[in-house]
Amino acid sequence: MNRKRYLLAAGALLLAAGAAIPPAGAQTRREQMWSSYDPTEVNGAQGGRRLPTLVAGNPFAVPQQEVVDAVARAMTGGQPMDQSVAVKAPMRVMMLFNATTVTGYRICDRSKPVAVADLGPRGGSVDLVATYCRGDSPQTQVVASLNGVSGPDDPRFADMIKQVTLSLFPFRNPDLNGDNFPD
Repeated sequence: MNRKRYLLAAGALLLAAGAAIPPAGAQTRREQMWSSYDPTEVNGAQGGRRLPTLVAGNPFAVPQQEVVDAVARAMTGGQPMDQSVAVKAPMRVMMLFNATTVTGYRICDRSKPVAVADLGPRGGSVDLVATYCRGDSPQTQVVASLNGVSGPDDPRFADMIKQVTLSLFPFRNPDLNGDNFPD
Protein backbone atom coordinates (compact mmCIF):
# COMPACT_ATOMS: atom_id res chain seq x y z
CA MET A 1 0.00 0.00 0.00
CA ASN A 2 2.82 2.41 0.90
CA ARG A 3 4.59 1.64 -2.35
CA LYS A 4 1.45 2.26 -4.40
CA ARG A 5 0.87 5.61 -2.70
CA TYR A 6 4.52 6.54 -3.30
CA LEU A 7 4.33 5.71 -7.00
CA LEU A 8 1.16 7.78 -7.37
CA ALA A 9 2.82 10.69 -5.58
CA ALA A 10 5.91 10.41 -7.75
CA GLY A 11 3.77 10.47 -10.88
CA ALA A 12 1.88 13.51 -9.63
CA LEU A 13 5.13 15.33 -8.94
CA LEU A 14 6.36 14.61 -12.47
CA LEU A 15 3.11 15.87 -13.92
CA ALA A 16 3.18 19.02 -11.80
CA ALA A 17 6.76 19.85 -12.69
CA GLY A 18 6.43 18.77 -16.29
CA ALA A 19 8.80 16.43 -18.05
CA ALA A 20 11.31 19.19 -18.68
CA ILE A 21 14.39 18.66 -20.74
CA PRO A 22 17.34 20.52 -19.25
CA PRO A 23 17.59 23.93 -20.92
CA ALA A 24 20.57 24.61 -23.14
CA GLY A 25 23.34 26.11 -21.08
CA ALA A 26 21.93 24.98 -17.71
CA GLN A 27 24.42 23.20 -15.52
CA THR A 28 23.71 21.16 -12.43
CA ARG A 29 26.95 21.43 -10.55
CA ARG A 30 25.98 19.16 -7.68
CA GLU A 31 23.12 17.01 -6.43
CA GLN A 32 23.21 15.72 -2.88
CA MET A 33 20.98 13.38 -0.87
CA TRP A 34 21.27 12.85 2.87
CA SER A 35 20.74 9.34 4.22
CA SER A 36 17.65 10.52 6.12
CA TYR A 37 15.81 11.38 2.88
CA ASP A 38 12.64 9.31 2.57
CA PRO A 39 11.02 9.68 -0.85
CA THR A 40 7.67 8.43 0.49
CA GLU A 41 7.31 11.16 3.13
CA VAL A 42 6.92 14.02 0.68
CA ASN A 43 3.45 12.93 -0.38
CA GLY A 44 2.47 11.22 2.87
CA ALA A 45 3.12 14.25 5.08
CA GLN A 46 1.55 16.68 2.64
CA GLY A 47 -1.51 14.61 1.71
CA GLY A 48 -0.75 15.13 -1.99
CA ARG A 49 -0.37 18.91 -1.67
CA ARG A 50 2.72 20.74 -2.85
CA LEU A 51 5.41 21.69 -0.37
CA PRO A 52 5.67 25.31 0.78
CA THR A 53 8.56 27.00 -1.02
CA LEU A 54 10.60 29.96 0.17
CA VAL A 55 12.26 31.98 -2.59
CA ALA A 56 15.15 34.20 -1.50
CA GLY A 57 17.55 36.28 -3.55
CA ASN A 58 16.90 37.88 -6.90
CA PRO A 59 19.13 37.51 -9.96
CA PHE A 60 17.09 39.98 -12.03
CA ALA A 61 16.37 43.71 -12.00
CA VAL A 62 12.69 43.16 -11.17
CA PRO A 63 10.68 43.19 -7.93
CA GLN A 64 11.14 40.06 -5.78
CA GLN A 65 7.48 39.10 -6.21
CA GLU A 66 8.03 38.66 -9.96
CA VAL A 67 10.75 36.08 -9.24
CA VAL A 68 8.51 34.32 -6.67
CA ASP A 69 5.66 34.24 -9.20
CA ALA A 70 7.92 32.87 -11.96
CA VAL A 71 9.18 30.11 -9.65
CA ALA A 72 5.56 29.29 -8.69
CA ARG A 73 4.53 29.05 -12.34
CA ALA A 74 7.40 26.68 -13.08
CA MET A 75 6.99 24.50 -9.97
CA THR A 76 3.23 24.38 -9.54
CA GLY A 77 1.66 25.59 -12.75
CA GLY A 78 1.03 29.05 -11.33
CA GLN A 79 -0.46 28.44 -7.90
CA PRO A 80 0.75 31.29 -5.67
CA MET A 81 3.31 30.63 -2.97
CA ASP A 82 2.73 32.06 0.49
CA GLN A 83 6.24 32.95 1.64
CA SER A 84 5.15 33.40 5.28
CA VAL A 85 3.89 29.79 5.37
CA ALA A 86 7.16 28.47 3.91
CA VAL A 87 9.21 30.15 6.64
CA LYS A 88 7.38 28.16 9.36
CA ALA A 89 6.50 24.92 7.55
CA PRO A 90 7.96 21.70 8.99
CA MET A 91 8.77 20.47 5.47
CA ARG A 92 9.68 23.01 2.84
CA VAL A 93 11.72 23.81 -0.24
CA MET A 94 14.28 26.60 -0.12
CA MET A 95 15.13 28.25 -3.46
CA LEU A 96 18.13 30.52 -2.87
CA PHE A 97 19.39 32.65 -5.73
CA ASN A 98 22.86 34.26 -5.52
CA ALA A 99 23.87 32.11 -2.54
CA THR A 100 25.61 29.14 -4.13
CA THR A 101 28.43 29.14 -1.59
CA VAL A 102 25.94 28.33 1.20
CA THR A 103 24.91 24.69 1.28
CA GLY A 104 23.84 21.84 3.55
CA TYR A 105 22.59 22.36 7.07
CA ARG A 106 23.17 26.12 6.98
CA ILE A 107 20.29 26.62 4.55
CA CYS A 108 17.67 24.77 6.61
CA ASP A 109 18.73 26.18 10.01
CA ARG A 110 15.88 28.55 10.97
CA SER A 111 17.80 29.98 13.93
CA LYS A 112 20.26 31.64 11.51
CA PRO A 113 18.44 32.71 8.31
CA VAL A 114 20.70 32.80 5.29
CA ALA A 115 21.48 36.23 3.91
CA VAL A 116 21.34 36.26 0.12
CA ALA A 117 22.13 39.10 -2.21
CA ASP A 118 19.59 40.74 -4.46
CA LEU A 119 22.25 41.41 -7.05
CA GLY A 120 20.00 42.28 -9.93
CA PRO A 121 21.18 41.60 -13.47
CA ARG A 122 24.43 39.66 -13.67
CA GLY A 123 24.88 39.41 -17.39
CA GLY A 124 21.98 36.97 -17.65
CA SER A 125 23.55 34.51 -15.19
CA VAL A 126 21.38 32.70 -12.63
CA ASP A 127 22.91 30.77 -9.73
CA LEU A 128 20.59 28.64 -7.58
CA VAL A 129 20.78 26.39 -4.53
CA ALA A 130 17.54 24.45 -4.04
CA THR A 131 17.15 22.46 -0.83
CA TYR A 132 14.35 20.24 0.48
CA CYS A 133 14.32 20.68 4.28
CA ARG A 134 12.64 18.62 6.99
CA GLY A 135 12.73 20.82 10.08
CA ASP A 136 16.24 22.27 10.28
CA SER A 137 17.82 19.37 8.37
CA PRO A 138 18.46 19.16 4.63
CA GLN A 139 17.18 16.06 2.86
CA THR A 140 18.20 16.78 -0.74
CA GLN A 141 19.95 19.63 -2.50
CA VAL A 142 20.66 20.74 -6.06
CA VAL A 143 23.15 23.47 -7.04
CA ALA A 144 22.61 24.77 -10.57
CA SER A 145 23.35 27.69 -12.85
CA LEU A 146 22.15 29.00 -16.17
CA ASN A 147 23.67 31.65 -18.43
CA GLY A 148 22.02 33.89 -20.99
CA VAL A 149 18.70 34.35 -19.19
CA SER A 150 16.80 37.54 -20.02
CA GLY A 151 14.56 37.60 -16.92
CA PRO A 152 12.08 35.63 -14.81
CA ASP A 153 9.70 35.24 -17.78
CA ASP A 154 12.39 33.63 -19.98
CA PRO A 155 11.23 30.07 -20.85
CA ARG A 156 14.75 28.82 -20.12
CA PHE A 157 14.42 30.06 -16.52
CA ALA A 158 11.15 28.11 -16.15
CA ASP A 159 12.77 25.01 -17.63
CA MET A 160 15.66 25.31 -15.16
CA ILE A 161 13.28 25.54 -12.18
CA LYS A 162 11.31 22.51 -13.44
CA GLN A 163 14.45 20.42 -13.86
CA VAL A 164 15.80 21.44 -10.45
CA THR A 165 12.45 20.56 -8.86
CA LEU A 166 12.52 17.09 -10.43
CA SER A 167 16.13 16.56 -9.33
CA LEU A 168 15.30 17.67 -5.79
CA PHE A 169 12.95 14.71 -5.24
CA PRO A 170 14.66 11.50 -6.38
CA PHE A 171 12.48 8.40 -6.38
CA ARG A 172 15.05 6.26 -4.58
CA ASN A 173 17.38 6.54 -1.63
CA PRO A 174 20.04 3.83 -1.77
CA ASP A 175 20.57 4.17 2.00
CA LEU A 176 17.12 2.72 2.68
CA ASN A 177 16.47 -1.04 2.83
CA GLY A 178 16.85 -3.30 -0.19
CA ASP A 179 13.61 -2.31 -1.92
CA ASN A 180 14.40 1.42 -1.47
CA PHE A 181 11.39 1.90 0.76
CA PRO A 182 11.53 2.39 4.53
CA ASP A 183 10.30 -0.43 6.77
